[in-house]
Amino acid sequence: MNPQKKSTTRQQTDEQQQIQQDQQAKQAAAAQEFASVEELLRHDSLNTTVPPAIAQRLQESLNQLPPAPRPAWWRRILGGPGL
Repeated sequence: MNPQKKSTTRQQTDEQQQIQQDQQAKQAAAAQEFASVEELLRHDSLNTTVPPAIAQRLQESLNQLPPAPRPAWWRRILGGPGL
């Protein structure tokens, strides 16, 4: 067999293996299961970047909200839910 042909065949085999590995990695990432909706949302929030324009609009909206009310004086002294 021609040495150049062996080299070409070897390259093709390497490329096919690389393609298969890439496809398997994509499938493994796509097939991830979550125990709860909250876990899915946490995973999604860690892997999704918020576009700057949306982040700015969100911050402006948050700045327009009134401050949270202080807990009642008796809850501050005695301790209780709402702190």
